[in-house]
Amino acid sequence: MDSIGGNSLVIREVNLNLVRRALKEKEQATKRELALATGLSTVTVGTLLQELTSQGEVKEAEMASSGGGRPAQLYSYNGDYAHALILFPYEAKGDIRIRCTVVNLLGRVAADTEAPVESVDLQAFESLIDEAMEAYPSIGAIGFGLPGAEFEGRMLVSDYEALRGLALREHFRDKYRRPVTVENDVNAAAVGFWKRKGVAADATGAYLYIPDRFPPGAGIVIEGKLFRGRRGFAGEVANIPLGISWGEALLLEPEKERREAAARLTAAVCSVLNPDFVVLNASFIEQGHLPAMAETCGRLLPAGSLTELWVSDDFTADYVSGMIVLTLGTLESGLRLAK
Repeated sequence: MDSIGGNSLVIREVNLNLVRRALKEKEQATKRELALATGLSTVTVGTLLQELTSQGEVKEAEMASSGGGRPAQLYSYNGDYAHALILFPYEAKGDIRIRCTVVNLLGRVAADTEAPVESVDLQAFESLIDEAMEAYPSIGAIGFGLPGAEFEGRMLVSDYEALRGLALREHFRDKYRRPVTVENDVNAAAVGFWKRKGVAADATGAYLYIPDRFPPGAGIVIEGKLFRGRRGFAGEVANIPLGISWGEALLLEPEKERREAAARLTAAVCSVLNPDFVVLNASFIEQGHLPAMAETCGRLLPAGSLTELWVSDDFTADYVSGMIVLTLGTLESGLRLAK
């Protein structure tokens, strides 16, 4: 393919995504409104809408009043044109379960189920994926939220022994012939918190998740972009040598001592990252605890360097929201413009 033809295809795909995103945000709009939102000409928008409508991704809605003139055609985005499947394992009352969420292209939940499993392994995932795809043949992407880190396509670190060393992304992509996302659970929660709370797009922050029985992890966002590190190991903050016994050992300590440990970890993260804010999620931290924690951090940091502390009290909501954003991102078929 010559460079002119290649460039034309790139421009077309970029423009298609501009129209998709604008229509998703507005849900209904005219050609003129989409042209204003995207910066494209009305003629270009009309051509792209024709293509999207012919394949069923966009639908013609009712006519819009134009104040006495000729009514303009309204277009709406068809969220059910395709779906994404999101799976993540978790523990509840000593049982291991896998949650399966099917969402449409607008991020709306079509199905949300959970199933107990003996082990978190390939077979357990495949059984649930097969069942979901039978119910929703329009599933076009699969996302896995997992504690741990992936490097060079393999699970470098995982809480689930059966997954360590496996090329999960490649395995499921080859088996189901669909794009696959594998993301660390706390990274996904950070993305979800940014989305749910409408955090400034260029903000730098850390999302610290401190579960009761496992070591803490962090999702790091630098100037609005998720930071994974060279080996996908960024955020494994339990390895910072603070002399703290995380997990079940800390669970035996009084809550005040646990909050002291969380404050020390927060101070360490602030020293390295100097973020706009740190989000804390732990069963023993509530909004009312933040002043005392800020005081502890203040004793450990230079004057004026303490960041703002926030609390998120719904890790699952953050997690699911983030996985929806990340998985649906793989369904945008075009290229993204670099900032």
